[in-house]
Amino acid sequence: MKKVLLTFLPALLLSATAIAPAAKAQDIMQMPSVEVKMKVTLTPFNLAYLAHQGFLVDQGIPDSAELMRGFNEGRITAAQVVKAAVDSKNLPAAFLNNDSYIASVKQQLYILTLSAR
Repeated sequence: MKKVLLTFLPALLLSATAIAPAAKAQDIMQMPSVEVKMKVTLTPFNLAYLAHQGFLVDQGIPDSAELMRGFNEGRITAAQVVKAAVDSKNLPAAFLNNDSYIASVKQQLYILTLSAR
């Protein structure tokens, strides 16, 4: 009897270790999924670039050379560009009062005017 037990004991141990991971994998597969929603906001660079490309024309911000000319002449401000992005639902309304963000958009618009020369 001991010989039979000693013969089958390693096989029994190996099968037990093979079954345990399979059971654990099955538990993992049955875990409920979690939905993660991320809110991505436009960087000042991206906002200035999108305005330059004409994505805010429907909100009254001209594109390309007319945007650069209006910015240089003071007819178009960074605050107006930010408001247009909020109106188009590309930015949360909290950015209307974020002076640092508006100043960064102004800097990016200025850099775009320099590169257009």
